[in-house]
Amino acid sequence: MKELIFTIIALSLLMTILQTKDLFYYISAYPLFKVFVVLSLPVIAIWTFITIRNYRLRRGLHYYCFQKFISLSIPKAAKFAIIIAFVGNLIAIAWGTQRYPFYDVGMFRYPVDFEDRNKTYYELKYYYWQQGQYKILELRKECVFPLAEYFGYSYSNDMAYATAYFHKSEKENFEFISHQMKDRGVDTLWVGVHEVNFETRDVSFDPDLCHAIDINRRSDLYYGPIFIPEYQVARCKGQGAGSIE
Repeated sequence: MKELIFTIIALSLLMTILQTKDLFYYISAYPLFKVFVVLSLPVIAIWTFITIRNYRLRRGLHYYCFQKFISLSIPKAAKFAIIIAFVGNLIAIAWGTQRYPFYDVGMFRYPVDFEDRNKTYYELKYYYWQQGQYKILELRKECVFPLAEYFGYSYSNDMAYATAYFHKSEKENFEFISHQMKDRGVDTLWVGVHEVNFETRDVSFDPDLCHAIDINRRSDLYYGPIFIPEYQVARCKGQGAGSIE
């Protein structure tokens, strides 16, 4: 166990040093980082010496693991391929660089250009009024039983994603949700705007009917626009702006 812990510490120190871009600049510019490197190098050197010595003496964790691998009843070609893959991935991880086929993560293979997005995030959600207060229908959390307020066991994770994201722009999706809520005593659902400002960390919900319709026209909404019932559109045209209680 001690050898394993020492190996983890030594490799962590080594990988931190190897993965630091502009290493010599950081050493000269940041005294604390210089102290870190100076203290890490002896630890890495001692670990390397002990590992080589133990292997030559045929003892220790690394020798045991390698001998167990060699004794596996698989073809030599397969062992050779495993060794190449293991060593290649270990080097790639140590340097923190992806070189296909080593340490290759497909979803990060083609990075996209950075975009300075709007610091304010909008998400349209259904809500209803109860005793003069609005209550937001959080469809995404309904699949988690301890957090569910309405649907419980019958509402799976797939249904949560389908109703909250994948099919939220469809009338049939709204009708399904509305029917489920009517069975639970909620007659009318409206659409409001949940707003998060990542710069100021302010979180708010706006039940204004017309504001929701305006935000729903934006092209940068997560999974696109939501279905807004016709009666909300008609009420917005009739009153001009504001919320309904």
